[in-house]
Amino acid sequence: MGIKLSSEQFLEHAVETSGLEDFGGDTFQEGLEALVDSLNKDLDLEEGTAGYFQQAITQILVNRLQVTQLVKNNPEIEREEIQKPLFILGLPRSGTSITQTLMALDPLSRYLRNFETTGAVCPPPQLMPSAPDPRIQACHEGMEGLLSLDSDLRGINGINFMALGTAECQNLTAYEFVHAGWSAGSSLFSHGNWVGECDMSRAYAWHKRLLQVLQWKLPNERWVLKAPLHLFGLDCLLETYPDARIVFTHRDPFDAMVSGVSMAFHWTRATTGQANAPAIADWYSALWAKGLERALEVRSQLKEKQVLDLFHKDLSHDPLQAMEAIYGHFDLPFSRAAKKRMQVWLRDNPRSRFGSHNCSASELGLKPGREKKRFEFYLNRFDLTRGRS
Repeated sequence: MGIKLSSEQFLEHAVETSGLEDFGGDTFQEGLEALVDSLNKDLDLEEGTAGYFQQAITQILVNRLQVTQLVKNNPEIEREEIQKPLFILGLPRSGTSITQTLMALDPLSRYLRNFETTGAVCPPPQLMPSAPDPRIQACHEGMEGLLSLDSDLRGINGINFMALGTAECQNLTAYEFVHAGWSAGSSLFSHGNWVGECDMSRAYAWHKRLLQVLQWKLPNERWVLKAPLHLFGLDCLLETYPDARIVFTHRDPFDAMVSGVSMAFHWTRATTGQANAPAIADWYSALWAKGLERALEVRSQLKEKQVLDLFHKDLSHDPLQAMEAIYGHFDLPFSRAAKKRMQVWLRDNPRSRFGSHNCSASELGLKPGREKKRFEFYLNRFDLTRGRS
């Protein structure tokens, strides 16, 4: 029998560590229970995996306590306006990361940095700090430690697994324990299924609160955010941010699933040693097909100027032209400085820099016929072979 966890131990430890008691409501407890239950039932927990999740869960709870106190002490934070944030969403492995990375290079963009979201949030960053933020080095060491678990991991996530790199904003909805990375990265299937069905309204309320905290001392022209998770909560996202601008990335779903299942398999193998490729393949593609179908229903209700479809083939063929299309569609100024920064980054960061992870569909247990049937609604709506809808 492996280690068994309980939510009470995390709550008590967070209160003891922080010296605070107000979690800003108890809506997070359903998600916490779902995660702990999944850890106990879906895995034979060993010390390494248990320790990783103990640290991650406790950090989120401590952050909730500290953010709640910070907002109490500084009520002006809640008056921060998050105007026209730009969200990039689509299937995992469909181009969301490279799109955000390039847009984040624009001096007018504000994006989430990994060191801001994987460790302590308080105190918030400042425009001219008196010393380097100690979280940067800690985050770098933590990420390098994770990447060292499996030589393929850098090829899978090297583009955004850097302390100062772009972070997915599901790291903010994680304050309600709504996060797809835990299930995909450790085969916590039941928690992933819960995420796919839960009411995300409170998760997006915390998402907004944290953006207000981060913007309070470090403002900029616009937020550029991304997470495939938004496929499951696009309706709640738009209720929270009615003026949000949406970039919807598209890729042949079979190609996206091969890459995504390979990612999930390698991360599960590294973090738990309990990776079952066929089981991952069946669960992973079914979950993301459900999220994609739900998001497309919401997307069909949006005004033309509020959403842009971006095709993976177009993005891969000419990234700068794809950026010009985004900026043009949303009437954003595409400055010479922004374009030059993107050109330099593309020159210095070829795909080969991060390596690769080559697994065939058959090795992973993916069946073309089954996937075609699962994503038939998507294939009928978009011409994904030529990059046009």
